[in-house]
Amino acid sequence: MLEITSTPLVIMAILGTVGILLPIISIARKEQGSNSFYAIIAFSALIVSMGYVGYQFIEDNISASALFSEDVIVDDAFGGFFAIAMLIVALFTTVGSFNYMRKHNSPAVYYSLILLATIGMVLVAYSTDLVMLFVAWELMSIPTYILVGFMKKNPSSNEAALKYFLFGALSSAIIVYGISLSYGLTGSTNIG
Repeated sequence: MLEITSTPLVIMAILGTVGILLPIISIARKEQGSNSFYAIIAFSALIVSMGYVGYQFIEDNISASALFSEDVIVDDAFGGFFAIAMLIVALFTTVGSFNYMRKHNSPAVYYSLILLATIGMVLVAYSTDLVMLFVAWELMSIPTYILVGFMKKNPSSNEAALKYFLFGALSSAIIVYGISLSYGLTGSTNIG
C-alpha cells in the first residue's frame, strides 16, 4: 500500500525536488557563484526532511507500514533512526563544504549531487528487499562518482573518479551476483 505521507516518500519528494530544481535555478539566474544561496536552499531542504522524520518520531506515527506491493521499503523506527543519521551527515557535509565551494563556479550542481546522494542513503536505511537495497545503493553511488570528479580540470580528480567508478562497477557486479545466489537459494530477495 502506497501512503503519500510515508516518511521515505516525503524525504524523496523534498530532497528530489530541491535537488532537481537547484541546477535549473542556477541556469535561470544566469549568474555563477552565489554559493550561499544554494547552500542555504540545500541546508533548508535537509532541515525540513530531518524535521519531518523527527515529527514522525515525536507523534509516534512511525509504524511498520510497507510501501509498494512487495514490501521493498518499510517505514519503521529502525529506518527512521538511520535516515536521521544520514540526513545529519549530509547536513554536516553541506555546512562543511561551504567555504570549499566559494572557490568553484558551480555550487548548484554540487549541492544538488549531495541531496541526490542523500536520497539513496535514506532509501538504503528503509530498504527491506535486496533489489531495492541495490537500487538505493546505486542511487547513492552515482552522485558520489560525479562528486569525486567534480574538479574537472584537476587530473588527480579525474583519475580518482575513474578509479572509483571502475571499483564501484566491479563491486556492483559482485553484489548482483550475491543477490542472485541468495535468490537462488531462498527463492526471495526480501530481507525484512
